[in-house]
Amino acid sequence: MLRIGVLSDTHLGKMSRESKQKIRDLFRDVTVLIHAGDMTSMEVYTYLNNWDCKAVLGNMDDAELKPLLPDKRVEEIGGKKIGIIHGRGAPHGIENVVYKEFQDVDMIIFGHSHIPLLTRKENVILFNPGAFKSSYSYPGSAGIIEISDNEIHCQHITIQ
Repeated sequence: MLRIGVLSDTHLGKMSRESKQKIRDLFRDVTVLIHAGDMTSMEVYTYLNNWDCKAVLGNMDDAELKPLLPDKRVEEIGGKKIGIIHGRGAPHGIENVVYKEFQDVDMIIFGHSHIPLLTRKENVILFNPGAFKSSYSYPGSAGIIEISDNEIHCQHITIQ
């Protein structure tokens, strides 16, 4: 079984000791880490590269990150094609916006809305891990994806 950690919208300027510990605890046994944008700083990017990190640019990421990160990408992980994008626009209907950005993928991981979401559109799984810190009326959250026996299982994890 392959375990993938998923973050989006960390919105951290600096990596505090507490934030580092939370991320280490959440993702101690993952093979790959995906970040769906809005890390906001080079310090976060540098820390997340302690894992095999696949990241995209978010609308709040600083100028240092812009030349390093694509707007979207497709990664083949565990035999599955995974589209990664931050997203844009209003939270309502964002899954339709990101769905139109990819063709021939098994799954799309996105962020931007800060709202955890797991749904399916046609044969594509759409997964938003939510935001690392609590925002709006949602607690902080992240995601774990497990790929085994050609199946994809996703879960949200509340960050305490």
